[in-house]
Amino acid sequence: MKRLLHIQLLPLLSGVQRFSLYLLSGLDSNEFEIWVACKPGGEFEQAVKEYGFNYLPLPTFCHKISLWDLLTSLHLIWIMWRKKFDIVHTNSSKPGLLGRLAARICGVPLILHTAHGTAFQQDQTRPVHLFFSAMEFVSNLLGHKTIFVNNSDRLTCVAKHLLPAKKALTIYNAIPDKLSLDLTQIAQNRKPAIDELIIGSTIRFSTQKNAINLINVACDACKETPKLKFIILGDGQHYQLCKAIVETKGMSSRVILPGWDSNVIPWLKVFNAFVLYSRWEAQPFSIIEAMSSGLAVIGSRIPSIMELCDDYTGYLVDLDDHQTLKQVFINIAEDFVPVYKKGMAAAAHITALCNYQNMVDSYRDVYLGGKVERWKGETRFDD
Repeated sequence: MKRLLHIQLLPLLSGVQRFSLYLLSGLDSNEFEIWVACKPGGEFEQAVKEYGFNYLPLPTFCHKISLWDLLTSLHLIWIMWRKKFDIVHTNSSKPGLLGRLAARICGVPLILHTAHGTAFQQDQTRPVHLFFSAMEFVSNLLGHKTIFVNNSDRLTCVAKHLLPAKKALTIYNAIPDKLSLDLTQIAQNRKPAIDELIIGSTIRFSTQKNAINLINVACDACKETPKLKFIILGDGQHYQLCKAIVETKGMSSRVILPGWDSNVIPWLKVFNAFVLYSRWEAQPFSIIEAMSSGLAVIGSRIPSIMELCDDYTGYLVDLDDHQTLKQVFINIAEDFVPVYKKGMAAAAHITALCNYQNMVDSYRDVYLGGKVERWKGETRFDD
């Protein structure tokens, strides 16, 4: 039996953490002894225990770079030396650096990392961009394989010489069969909107998710058509500011911000379309879930979102083209049929593209040292 450790940073139940839960729950408990480490005190810790996985708290783990990172590194080294893991699998940038370094020091036989996006982004200043690129390069040197959840990030990192192509592969995210069946049922029962069209989303109110611009455009679109309503779930650093924008523009009854709700299924039943106007993404579960439930996606025209949806399954809008985004909102509110048809196409498309058993089997093959040939061309991995 392989002893497997997944390392996460924060105990939130966002997409990165859900990835671990979805993947680990699909593995055979006769093949893997599963351990999960992260900062304690949140929904993710509780979920790990409910799934029956072994939990290891990392109390000094924090999001920002700080002196606590040294203590966290020593803690990880102690854990790995004591537990003698066969596989260490890190997720996101900081766990990817500290976790892979500790695993290398301890001589862990297989060190893997899943890149849920990259720490370097186009909006950063050049020194910051170069610093985070260097961190990615060093981290990739420490591990044996880096797994990307989209092709665009993998190709970018290989082109920037942050790792050799032979160490990089792509495995798309996917949702478990039970959830997929529930969402498919919603899609099968979905009908076109009748009196008003509700555009929904589940986001962190952050710069990455472009929350302030989205809320401003949503309010402006509602002023131009009475048939439009928005329900944007989530919380985050810009949540209170966005609430203030909605109230100032007198749109509290039309642009609704209920806060965080980890149970999105009831909301997906209510939505008629889904919007994610992010500045950058990896491969968001929110889009996979929305499309699976039969919702067309209004998304920013960035590579990772373009890998999931296109003009047949949704509407792609250039970043910062707020006028076009507003017009898309208005157009779909004036004619409910096209957005419904695109939603039906989205459900069929995402089911074929993001297959749960393929995801689990592909990771299992990597864990056991086999070959991944479940994805087309550029996503193939060979030992």
